[in-house]
This record gives sequence, structure tokens and C-alpha cells, in this order.
Amino acid sequence: MILIFSFFFIVFIVYLVHTYYYSRHWSRDFDLSIDFSEEQAGEGDELFLYETAINNKKMRLPSICVKFGTAKELSFSDAESGTVSDHFYRNDVMSVDRFQKVRRKLRFQCKRRGIYQIREAEIVSYDLLYKHTFVRKMEVSATLCVYPSLIDADRLMPVFRELNGGVATRVPLYEDPYAYAGVRDYTPQDSMRRIHWKASARTGTWQVKTTEYIASSPVEIILNLESPGVFTDTDLMEESIRIAYSLVYYLGRYEIETTLVVNSDDKWSLSGNGRAYMTRVRRALAGLEYHHVETKGEVLLEQEEDAVMPGTRIIIVSPAGKMPMQERAASWIERGILTTWVAPLVSTNGADSEFREIVPGLQGHIVKWGGI
Repeated sequence: MILIFSFFFIVFIVYLVHTYYYSRHWSRDFDLSIDFSEEQAGEGDELFLYETAINNKKMRLPSICVKFGTAKELSFSDAESGTVSDHFYRNDVMSVDRFQKVRRKLRFQCKRRGIYQIREAEIVSYDLLYKHTFVRKMEVSATLCVYPSLIDADRLMPVFRELNGGVATRVPLYEDPYAYAGVRDYTPQDSMRRIHWKASARTGTWQVKTTEYIASSPVEIILNLESPGVFTDTDLMEESIRIAYSLVYYLGRYEIETTLVVNSDDKWSLSGNGRAYMTRVRRALAGLEYHHVETKGEVLLEQEEDAVMPGTRIIIVSPAGKMPMQERAASWIERGILTTWVAPLVSTNGADSEFREIVPGLQGHIVKWGGI
């Protein structure tokens, strides 16, 4: 009996000593990093989140829980490893041996645009009998910029047709079949109707006609994020942002200079073209907030009226279409300012929108974007 008591007493003492020592040293020489596989991505893209734990000491860490919060718009494939409320809180368990580096690779999908950051993580460990819990907060640095997704160019053709100008260029925005430029080698994507028979006979290889292309004048895109109703319709706002981004992107590909004006929570504008300009636009749109828009649509147009350069084509992207804003846009058209209004709607017929009535001056200048 004494031997049994002595045995358990020794075990208890060992347990206490081990617990005390473990509590003092378990987090020493331990490092944790959290990183996204990319710094930027588009809506719908799939990326990876890396958790890297480094134990640079002789003590083994048999059970470590890594806890941190991410936005619920980042949808992880193994959602059972976390809980969802206003954020998604991950809880990943790992074992790290002495002088070992353990890396976890977590797949997720970017459900919505935004700038997502992880700045703090919590690591939790336990004693031998899981009776005591030890917690340490650690600073981490992970940032991901998710920009809006692109809308298919075919869906934007009604808008692009309104922009058809008369400046010849080599970029394929709208092809003018009557502006003959030369010939080139045939490709499988070419129609047989485009074959230049005389040039083909002369060279001995199939040749097709090439034409000049029609480019637009500089384009100003005015994105009005004023809510069309009492409550903010997130789907309408997000679709409006996608439309504006897609217009900037496609026009930029064809070397057309654009200006993007936005009345989000803070009004701002960007102008230019090229890769650096697109990077600025993507990041600016990724961080847009529209729940406290103070500048109304008609005020936004009034503010921009004097800034519009002669020859600039205007595209208004706005799900809100109150009469004062419509009348302001119609006055632009009467003055000869080439204006197109893209109106994202809840339904294709606009029966549940502010565009049930359209002022006469805007008839024919509104492209209803339905089916949100």
C-alpha cells in the first residue's frame, strides 16, 4: 500500500514539475506565421492560406491549437475546422516536434471583393492531462486584396456600341468592315468571307482582309453608389461596382484613357490607362464602402459637370434613378455631352426600380441591366 501511494505521489510530483516547467517554456523559441498564397485575387478565385509553426527548441509540443479570425467572405473548403458568426474563426490543431517546422495549407475561395487582413493569432497548448490551458497571442501579418470580378464583354456590348467613335486605331474594340487596311495570314478563327482571294492566289497561302478599328474618345465613368431605396441593396451595389470595373478594364485594354469617379463613403476619382492605373483602380474598388454615401446622384453630376472635358464620353453607372438625377443627365445630353446610363435593376423590366418612369431626354440613352 505504501509502495502504491509512493508511486502515485511521485507521479503527481512529476506532473506538477512538468506542468510548471511546460508553462514557463512552451512558447519560447516558437514562431507562427500566416500568409496568403497571393497578395491579390479576383472574386471567385481559389487561393491558399499557409499556417507555418516553427518550434526551435528541445521541448516537444504535442498539441498546439492555432486560432484566428478571417472574414466570412473567404470560404474555406474545410469549414468544419471553424465557426461562423460575423467572422469565420478557425481552430487548427497540430503537433510540433523539437526543432521542427510544420506547415498547413488551407484552400479557400474569395466570395466577395474586399481587403482582408489577419493581424493577430492565438496559440493554445495544454499540460499532459489537458487540465491546464496555456494561451499566447501572437502578431501576424497577412493581407489579401480581392478586386471585383469581370463581366463578360458580350454582355457589355450594348454599352460599347454607344461609345463608337470615329478615330481609327489598330486595337479590336469595334471593327469597321468598310475601313480596309491590308491583309494577313489566315487563322482557323477567321470567317471564309474574309478571305482575300487575289492576295491568296498571289502568295500561295490563304490571306484575309484586315480592317481599321473604331476607338472611343476619352471616357469618364461615374459610379453612383447611392442606394435606390431606404435599405442598401448589396447585390445591386456589388453589380454596379463590377460593371464600372469591367468598363475600365476593357477600355484600358484598348488604350482608351478613362476617368473613374465614385461617390462611395468618400468621393474620389482616378484617371489614366495602363497597368499601373489598373492596379490603382482594382485596389480602390476592392476597398469601397457604400453604406454611408452622403453625396446624392444629382449632386455628383452637378459637381462633375464643369470638369467634363470637351469630347469626353460619359458612362453613368447607377442603380438609383431619382428624377432630379435623371433631369441632370438629360440636360447633359441636350448640351451635346455624349452620355450613356447603365442602370442595374432587380428585374429585367424594371418594375421594381426607380426607372419605371424615364424623362424624355434620357429615352434611348439608358441601358437597363436586369436579372441581378
